[in-house]
Parts: sequence; C-alpha cells; structure tokens
Amino acid sequence: LTGRMTRMWGEATVIKIAFAGSAVGFLLMLLPGHMAGVIITTGLFMVFNALLRPAVSSLISIRASGGQGVAMGLNNSFMSLGRIVGPVWAGALFDTDLHFPYVSGAIIMLVGFVACLIWLHGEHPAAESPA
Repeated sequence: LTGRMTRMWGEATVIKIAFAGSAVGFLLMLLPGHMAGVIITTGLFMVFNALLRPAVSSLISIRASGGQGVAMGLNNSFMSLGRIVGPVWAGALFDTDLHFPYVSGAIIMLVGFVACLIWLHGEHPAAESPA
C-alpha cells in the first residue's frame, strides 16, 4: 500500500496523509463504547501509522545529499527514542486521565503534520521525471 501511494502521490504527500490520519485516528479511539468500534478505530489508526515509517525512510534516502547513512541512523535513533519516551509519557498521562494519552498523541501527530506542511514541499514523482 505504501509503495503504491508513494508512486501515485510522492513521499511528502503520503507523510502528510499519515500524520493527519494518525491524529484523527487517535481522537476516534476515544469514541467507541463497544469492542467492534475499538477494533475499527484502532485499525484505522494503525493503517495510517504504518504508512509513516516507510515513507519517511524513503524520503530521507532520496533527499539526503551526502551522508545518507548518517541521516538514516539519526532517523532510526529518533524512532527508537520515541518508542522509549512514548509509552512512559502515555503511562504518566493515563494515570491522570484515560483520555489524555490519546489527546496528547493526536496533538503530537498534528504538530508533525503542521511541520510537514511547512518544510516538506514534495513534487509528484511524475513531475520530477524528464519529459
């Protein structure tokens, strides 16, 4: 799915869609009152979240002009840091209120989305190829 989407719209657009969809998914996870709703909203969040990492890795490998290994290493370091800090952060918020981890996650994803709107100006792959 990620490969098809990046070929159609480019990595930058897929990253923006993934951030926006993940933010919405976080908020939707607050709504269901039954198991089917939990499964659907969690699945929606997971689909958008799963699009993010491959698209980011691909964009880094394409745009890293020099030191591609360093850029990919930094990306993996920050991803690992997020997997450490995220659960600790969410656990602390969960102790305060059940809704706070989801709202916090949505805010973080929205910040990522806005950062992408500001800094990612990706052209469609077809626009980059010579005519």
